[in-house]
Amino acid sequence: MDLRDFIRVVRLRWLAIVAIIVIGLALASAYTFLQTPLYKAESQLFVSVKAGDSALDVSQGNAFAEKRVLSYVSLATSVRVLDAVARELDLSGGAEALVEKVTATTPSQTVLIEIAATDPDPALAARIANSGAEQLIRAVNEVEDVDVVRLSVFQEAAVPDAPSSPRVRLNLALGIFLGLLVGFGYVLLRQVLDTGIRTQADVGRAVKAGILGTFTFDASVKDEPVIVQGDVFSPRAEGFRQLRTNLRFTHVAGGAQTVVVSSSVPGEGKTLIATNLAIMLAESGTRVLLVDADLRRPRVAEYLGLDGSVGLSGVLSHSVTLEDAIQKWGPDGALHVLPSGSTVSNPSELLGSPNMEKLIARTETAYEVVVIDTPPLLPVTDPAILGAKASGVVLVVSADGRTTRGDVSQAVVNLEAVGAQLLGVVVNQIDKAAVSKSHYAYARESGGFGKNPKTGGRM
Repeated sequence: MDLRDFIRVVRLRWLAIVAIIVIGLALASAYTFLQTPLYKAESQLFVSVKAGDSALDVSQGNAFAEKRVLSYVSLATSVRVLDAVARELDLSGGAEALVEKVTATTPSQTVLIEIAATDPDPALAARIANSGAEQLIRAVNEVEDVDVVRLSVFQEAAVPDAPSSPRVRLNLALGIFLGLLVGFGYVLLRQVLDTGIRTQADVGRAVKAGILGTFTFDASVKDEPVIVQGDVFSPRAEGFRQLRTNLRFTHVAGGAQTVVVSSSVPGEGKTLIATNLAIMLAESGTRVLLVDADLRRPRVAEYLGLDGSVGLSGVLSHSVTLEDAIQKWGPDGALHVLPSGSTVSNPSELLGSPNMEKLIARTETAYEVVVIDTPPLLPVTDPAILGAKASGVVLVVSADGRTTRGDVSQAVVNLEAVGAQLLGVVVNQIDKAAVSKSHYAYARESGGFGKNPKTGGRM
C-alpha cells in the first residue's frame, strides 16, 4: 500500500477513525475522573562528610559521601524508618500502610536524598515527607559516626496545592493518541482483509488486462440510464467516447467485430455499459447491432423503451426472422437493437447452439460492430460460451466493493478455459475522489439522440 492508497483509505474510513478517537478520549476521561486525586510532597536531605584540608581529603570525602548516599536511600524506605514515621504521625497500619506512599531517590552524582510522599490529603503528604526525613536522620545517627557523616534537612516538604495524579492533560492526550493508533490500525487491517474492488489499482491486482474505460459513481444513472441529447457531451458521455475509441484499438485486424459485454457478478452495470457503448458507436456512424443475450434478466429493451417480447430467443428457436426481430432506436434509427425476446427455459442451450454461432456470423456481414449484453460470468456459463464465439469479451468491474478480486480472477479463468479473448476491462462505479483526470464539456451545433429516441420501427 502506497501513500495514495493510505490517504484514500483514511478518507473512506474517516468516520470510523473519528469514532475510535472519541471512544479512546472517553475511556481516558472516565479513567482519569474515576481516580482519586493524589498529592505529592518532597523533602530534601544533604549528606556531608567531614574531610581534611587537602584537596585529596576533600575528594575522598565526596566519594565516600556519594557511596553512603545509596545506602541511606534504601534505609529511608525500610520498615524501621517507616514504622517510626507511622508512630510519630499516629497512622494506622504501620510500615505496611506507608510502603506504597513513600519513595526515596538521589539525583545522579549528588549527595542529596529526596524523600517523596503521596496521599489524598496534601497536608498529610507533607507531614509524611518531613517525618520521613527526620526519622532517616535519626536512624543514620544511630549507626554512623556523627563526627564523620552528617545528614541535614536541606528543604522541608511544603503542602502541595495541586494533585500530582491523575495527570488530566497527559491522560487525555494519551487517549487521543491511542485512539489514533487503534483507528489507523483498524482501517489498515480492514483494508488488508478487504478483497473488494474499490480502485483501479485493485482491478490491476486482480487481472492483467488493459483498462478500456473508467466511469465514476453517478446517482442520476438510476433515473436516466442511457445517454440522451441533454447530456451527450457530459463527462459520462465523454467516457463512453473514450471507451469506443479504446475498443477500436483492440481490433487492429479490421473487419466486423463482435464484442461480448459481461461482468463477474450481478449488479456491476454491464447492461448500461453495453447499451451506452452501442449508442456511442452508432453516433459515430458505425453500423452497430446491440443484442440482449441475457435471457434470464433482460434489461436492454427496458432501458431503451422498446418492445422486448420479440427478439433473440425467437430468432434462435426459428419462431421469428432476424429482420422482424430487430428494432431501430434513435432519431435516425442509427442504432439497431435485437432484444432478448420471450423467456425460455433453456437459455444456455440456445446460446450455445449452432444457431447462435450462425447468427453471429450473419450479423457480422451486416454490421461493423455487434455488441452482445450477456449475464454475469460466475453464476452461469452463457457469457463464456458466447465469448468463445465472438471477437472478444469486455469485462465490466464495479469498484464499489461488491466485487472481490477473487471474483474477477475466477471470471478471467472461466474465459480462458473456453479460449475466449479478454479485450479489456471497464471499471464502473469508481469513487470520484479516485479519478484525477479532468473532463471537459463541449458544445454541439446539431445531432445527437433525443429524450424519446424510440421510433418503434423494425427492419
